[in-house]
Amino acid sequence: MLECLNKIAKSKIITSPYPHIVIDSFLNESLLNNLHNELRSIDMSSEIVNKNNNEIKTDGQTQYGTRNILQKDLDVNLNLKNSAKVNHFFSSKNFKESIVKKLSGYLKSCSGLEEELILEMLKNKSNDSRIAFLPPSDSSKKREIHLDSSKMILVFLYYVRLPEDYSFGGSLNLLSREERYLFKSKINSLVSDLLNIYPSDLNIEKTYDYTDNRLVVMCSHGYSWHEVSTRRYATTARITFHGGIANDGKNNKLTLYGQDESLARPLKKKLKNLIGFLK
Repeated sequence: MLECLNKIAKSKIITSPYPHIVIDSFLNESLLNNLHNELRSIDMSSEIVNKNNNEIKTDGQTQYGTRNILQKDLDVNLNLKNSAKVNHFFSSKNFKESIVKKLSGYLKSCSGLEEELILEMLKNKSNDSRIAFLPPSDSSKKREIHLDSSKMILVFLYYVRLPEDYSFGGSLNLLSREERYLFKSKINSLVSDLLNIYPSDLNIEKTYDYTDNRLVVMCSHGYSWHEVSTRRYATTARITFHGGIANDGKNNKLTLYGQDESLARPLKKKLKNLIGFLK
């Protein structure tokens, strides 16, 4: 997988709305075709598929409900040897170190952690990459607008899209957050806020389609808002390899996001500012 590490090293860092890289044609064609053949045969009711219990249905639309296959289950299944190889690569120290070194300066500015500390964190980490399947549906939404856990400092997604997948939607939307509702200025500004004259403080800035053989790596922090848009008329599963790098739970307060978890609750923060303004 040396060629994959070279692609990471040569990739372009995109800094808006927050630091991330996107690499297309990440795996070679032969390996990708083998993945297609293996993953299209997965039975969602199989014992190796771990089912989440967070499926929600609203107005006929399913959210979440992802099915996962872990490395330990891939390793013992001879029919999934290529999937096991790829997932093991995404869990490997070489892959993790390559994306940390690529984004090192930005990881420091986003998390507050030095590169040496992040690399040290990788030494004792077990396999955490997995294959996720969102079952077919006429209308399904993987995730609403959200931030990842404050423990996460980096996340990655690798898309496998089967050639027979004719669904649309399911894109990754990256959102920028602007502070427009602080209730700190003049009375006329407060009136404008209450009348909702100003646009929302979360705006979609970049969209990346669910495209076969695409790798996305994002710095995860208190401003890395994102969502997965609704996927429609899907007769095949939406397939991703995903994982990341998490700070040790006991040291979570070391990160900038860990020190200020109110970043994940902007409405609460706005209300506190409004109360302070009216005092």
